[in-house]
Amino acid sequence: MKTKTLTAAFAAATLSFGAQAALLNFDDSSLSDGTTLSSYGGMTWKNIGIATPGSNTNYNNTGFVNGLKSAPNVAASQTDTAASFGTTQGFLLNSGWFTSASLNGLILDFTGTSGANKFSKSVTLSVLQPLFVKFDWTIDELVMATRCKTGTNNDCTRQPDTLNFGQRFVMDDLSIGDSNNTVPEPGVLALLGASLLGMTLLRRRGTPAA
Repeated sequence: MKTKTLTAAFAAATLSFGAQAALLNFDDSSLSDGTTLSSYGGMTWKNIGIATPGSNTNYNNTGFVNGLKSAPNVAASQTDTAASFGTTQGFLLNSGWFTSASLNGLILDFTGTSGANKFSKSVTLSVLQPLFVKFDWTIDELVMATRCKTGTNNDCTRQPDTLNFGQRFVMDDLSIGDSNNTVPEPGVLALLGASLLGMTLLRRRGTPAA
């Protein structure tokens, strides 16, 4: 019975190790205000840069400050054109926090691609607080494009007392998993296997002969 219990615990441990995710918070010491991201966290980035709200008064009262989930940095689109990140190896995108830089009612369209498969989602952002967005998409690339609705008076209104950052958006604390594969790394598997074998041998030594 003990051996069966140990085997079950071993299987549960391997699943939990494989399901762990990484947090991209853009707070590495090598990143500073104005840095353009090209390669970070194992990803290739386009039209994304780093902002340090505490170092520049131009960020006061904007989504750069209000969208900060972990100090000192956030990531943000550098122009109004689409931004993206991804890797040819594929990754599991769990979730992230997104904020409009200076326009309330800004719509952010997400498009995730994995070969011929596509995933899409749209959210409406505020300058005042970040929005938590859950994905759970296994993809190669995520493209993010902003837009404003037309014909409604209050769509995409500029937050008072802020500089005009156009249709730029801010993001922080992206949760990224390596993949949906729950098999742990070989080193972890070997360590858990050795522990299980050792405990089994100790149990056998303690069992009296028939």
